[in-house]
Amino acid sequence: MCLLESLRRLPYKIMVKLCETYKAKGMCPYHLAFKQESTERLLETLKGGIHHADRLYKLGKELGICPHELSLEVAKRSRVIALSYLYLLDSDLRKVLLINMDKTLDQAILIFDEAHNVIEVAQEVESTSITTKDIESVLTSIKEIKVGKIARNREEFEEFSKYKYAVVRALKVMRQLLLEKSTREEKLYSAKEFITDFELKTRESLLIVMDYLERLVKTAVLRRRRPRNMLSIEEFIDFLNKLIDTTYDERYVHVLSHRGDTVIYSVYCIDPQVAIKPIVEDSFITIHMSATLSPISHYVEICGIPKSVEFKVRPVYAGRVKALIVEGLTTAYEERSEEMYSRIADFLSEITSHLDCNTAIFFPSYEVMNEVFSRMKHIEKPIFVERRGESTREIEEKIKKFKECWRSGGGLLLGVLGGRTCEGVDYPGRELEVEIIVGVPYPEPSLTTYAQMKYYEAKYGKERAFEYVYKVPAMRKVNQAIGRLVRGPDDYGVVLLVDSRYKALMEYLVDWINILGTQSYERTNRILESITSIIRKFRQLT
Repeated sequence: MCLLESLRRLPYKIMVKLCETYKAKGMCPYHLAFKQESTERLLETLKGGIHHADRLYKLGKELGICPHELSLEVAKRSRVIALSYLYLLDSDLRKVLLINMDKTLDQAILIFDEAHNVIEVAQEVESTSITTKDIESVLTSIKEIKVGKIARNREEFEEFSKYKYAVVRALKVMRQLLLEKSTREEKLYSAKEFITDFELKTRESLLIVMDYLERLVKTAVLRRRRPRNMLSIEEFIDFLNKLIDTTYDERYVHVLSHRGDTVIYSVYCIDPQVAIKPIVEDSFITIHMSATLSPISHYVEICGIPKSVEFKVRPVYAGRVKALIVEGLTTAYEERSEEMYSRIADFLSEITSHLDCNTAIFFPSYEVMNEVFSRMKHIEKPIFVERRGESTREIEEKIKKFKECWRSGGGLLLGVLGGRTCEGVDYPGRELEVEIIVGVPYPEPSLTTYAQMKYYEAKYGKERAFEYVYKVPAMRKVNQAIGRLVRGPDDYGVVLLVDSRYKALMEYLVDWINILGTQSYERTNRILESITSIIRKFRQLT
């Protein structure tokens, strides 16, 4: 929403911080123009209707006034505001936004649509990381600051030179520490350990060095000597603040890991209540909506919602998704082998080669998908495979071509549960009639999941800890994938749940799915008969 080239491409949180500085110093011509504009006259022309951010941005650009200020003024007068979870779950953004919009949560009814995403987004909002490359980027930017260009007298020159020397030295020490402490495997490295190691090597307080960095950068920005890689600098400062704030907080875990030769230092939030609970407690009421939350009681407890009432509305497509559990195959980690991958591949090849409709196969990971797909044979229809690292444009093009295949005997789409081909994409009508979910997408074992298990065991007990850390996130992905089949009253589909473990997970499936029972993978003909019979009946009805 910013017209300034220097701020426009920055993340909202960082843009807002710099925006406040620019406004306070009278450095933004669009803010000055907005203040001079007759606000009441302008807002009168916007009275009534729905005002999308894009429209307000274009209007601000046409009038040469700040679109961000304009949108806030519109928000002050609005009774309904639609926005991303991010602006509410992030406590800093929420505080700034509510003040600027002249709103308070205690007078607000918050509606969380697609609430199945809230837990994951809440943890992401409260988590952060830096890499050795990030530190190198910040180091380069600080080195390039010309103290002589920002200092206005000898006293300032000496002061800023001191800041720059201390910050450059600190950044070198931080980078070296991460390299020294890391191993090729994940490793816990607590904030307390990091800060102690840093201060022993530099003989400087981390807080003081951060103060030096912020003063140096702020002065350079205000005196129109804005450093390069401002985004990296702000994210680095945010990371250090988060690291310090979570030093003694058991709801966070600090982990060192590797991506190639780059070391990553992460602060992971393992309790989504950090972000969600304050909103629920402060709001007049919160409404959480989703067609794929099951069981809802688990969501309520994980989010820390103290009092709740559950309302269920039977969707128009209830009973139009038929699911069959296929036994004898699994992607369980301890049972993965060449033989198991071949059995899964043979089963999928036999099923998909005899179907005349669009079929999607979703796997728990790219690794499993690649192992199975490399063994599949005799499929004489168009195949579209989601690849790691593909651009949005490439994915969209594949999905578009796949959707059209139903007109000519059907196509085959392979993707990953939780990936871009099975979340946020709709396949109405005959664009997708059969969905095969291979394996249970449990989170991969890691230090973070282990730490979350220990934390939840202490909080909820061992049995529920396993549910909340493994079963609930896995089945959320499964339910979301199944939801791609039906978006309206005439949609329908058949789902094969290919893993013996699904027999013990049926309570986590949403109740609008009709479970037909179980069948051995060896009875391929019987499974094919069931699929074709169901599809034939639904086609006749639509």
